[in-house]
Amino acid sequence: MATDYKDTLNLPRTDFAMKADLVAREPQRLAKWQAEDLYGQIQQARAGADTFILHDGPPFANGDVHIGTALNKILKDIILRYQTLRGKRAPYVPGWDCHGLPIEFKVSQEIRKAGNTDADSATIRTACEAYARKYIDLQREQFKRLG
Repeated sequence: MATDYKDTLNLPRTDFAMKADLVAREPQRLAKWQAEDLYGQIQQARAGADTFILHDGPPFANGDVHIGTALNKILKDIILRYQTLRGKRAPYVPGWDCHGLPIEFKVSQEIRKAGNTDADSATIRTACEAYARKYIDLQREQFKRLG
């Protein structure tokens, strides 16, 4: 005869779901934070407090977020949240490195693949700007998903 011990145990009762279902719930949570302007409310609540500034060495805007970029941003986020919890005004001002060889190299590769070997400097600069803006928008959304 099998004994069912479930009814004899004092198990905790909670409103939490048994499964986190993060894939479905994460976008809802982010949308709620944005709708409530949670970050703005936190900054407004700390408006008169001492300011803590973290100068962020920005990532290159030349590709998807990778583990090194994510680690860098997560560590900085931890520092800023800690300072905020200590009562300081700790705004996060993101930035991207949109100049230099990484972007120019990628754009040059794309131009060569397209068969355009005689592109003038204005065309290259315009292509570099478009490339950088594309990856700034992409990385911004990826960083939001990190929390």
